[in-house]
Amino acid sequence: MSSQNMLSQSQGPLTLFLGKSFRTSVLVIASLWVLTPILFMIIASFKSVPEFFINPFGLPEDWKIENYSRAWTEADLALTLPNTILVTTTAVLISTILATMIAYGLSQKSKPFAMGLYTLFVAGLLVPVHAIILPLFVVLKAVGLFGTLLALIVPYIAMGLPLGVLVLTPIAAALPRDLIHAARMDGATEWQIFWRIVMPLMKPGLISVAILNGVWMWNEFFIPLILAFKPEVQTMPVGIVSFIGSYSTEWGLVFSSVVVSTLPVVIAYLLMTRQFQSGLTAGAVKG
Repeated sequence: MSSQNMLSQSQGPLTLFLGKSFRTSVLVIASLWVLTPILFMIIASFKSVPEFFINPFGLPEDWKIENYSRAWTEADLALTLPNTILVTTTAVLISTILATMIAYGLSQKSKPFAMGLYTLFVAGLLVPVHAIILPLFVVLKAVGLFGTLLALIVPYIAMGLPLGVLVLTPIAAALPRDLIHAARMDGATEWQIFWRIVMPLMKPGLISVAILNGVWMWNEFFIPLILAFKPEVQTMPVGIVSFIGSYSTEWGLVFSSVVVSTLPVVIAYLLMTRQFQSGLTAGAVKG
């Protein structure tokens, strides 16, 4: 029996070391899997078209810094970047606030049909954008919003609600009810409770939803392509496509535009990484 204990004790550190080595290897491989395309994109953004095809994976011999200035003017990033910021920021802000209201209401277990409404909202994640683009086109044209920035903002708000409700409802259900009841007894209205108690307590979840929705709204291509047909209301993904032609493609300008488009999202994520991680687990444990 003692020999078996000695064997298990000798295997303990070895097993622990192998476990840490395996986890480290997995993390390194995952990091390389993500960072390699980013590095390739940054290097390719400084290449000319001939050099891109001659040496696609090597460093450029002549670093074409002017690719960025050309991309800024020829892809009209000076116009499409503010449009993208305005559309994404407005849609994310309104969608997140509405999702918080819905999640807080659905978290009240005593209310009838709460689970049915929750399922209905979450089912919106299963609806592809291609299935709703035609009725969306007809409705926006009928109300006079077609070809405007509101034609992008309104659908984005609606399409951001399912994810917000899915993430925020468990977080709202885990809020301390005694604090909310105490606020009611002190005379606070439901709006005061929502803005001064519920919203601050759900801040990590709100940031997570804002990041998740903001990333896909920022990069969304199909809806702006169909609904924002006017050049003055186009977003960055649509503007970048202008470099892709039937017979030739300015790959250096494409990648430099993508770098400019990706940079704000990466910076926002890095600044809010901790809130994003805590928000994803905020509703995991109730209490």
